[in-house]
Amino acid sequence: MRQIACLLALLIFATAACGSGDDGAEAPADSPGVLAAGVEELITVDHTFGSGPPPFSTYLILDTTDPSAGTGMSSDDAAARALTEDERAAVEAVVSTYGTLQWIDDADDFRTEDLRPTVDGAVIIGMGEPTFRDDGALVPVSLWCGGLCGTWLTYELAKVDGSWAVVGIDGPIAVS
Repeated sequence: MRQIACLLALLIFATAACGSGDDGAEAPADSPGVLAAGVEELITVDHTFGSGPPPFSTYLILDTTDPSAGTGMSSDDAAARALTEDERAAVEAVVSTYGTLQWIDDADDFRTEDLRPTVDGAVIIGMGEPTFRDDGALVPVSLWCGGLCGTWLTYELAKVDGSWAVVGIDGPIAVS
């Protein structure tokens, strides 16, 4: 009986220690809204072509988080994770009103030798892992439309009337 109790205690401890399979790669519940708000701001406001509507007809969007989004510099300690179905659906809902969307797994596969997207009229979009604070969230994003056409920045977001909205930029902006 004592062995069964010990095994049961060990099983309970192991289950509690392991959680429900969370290896640190799960997205926070508010992540879809934050990513969608960040991408919409990027393609409608900070698309590098001044004021006016987005100049792109096709949006090639990375289907994983992009550790170099926000800065343009990759980090060895930052790992990418697959976007969840909810994150993808939220981004699709926003982007589909502006053009065609295609999910891609490697941006380099969609760049020509002169660094333009392989699809005419396209832009490559990356989103970093959102981080949450008591007063809001941060989401790094990137937009790539050629060797001299791109931007990397981190948006600051807050809940406004129950939805996530960009309220500023946190840190530097990189532009090529």
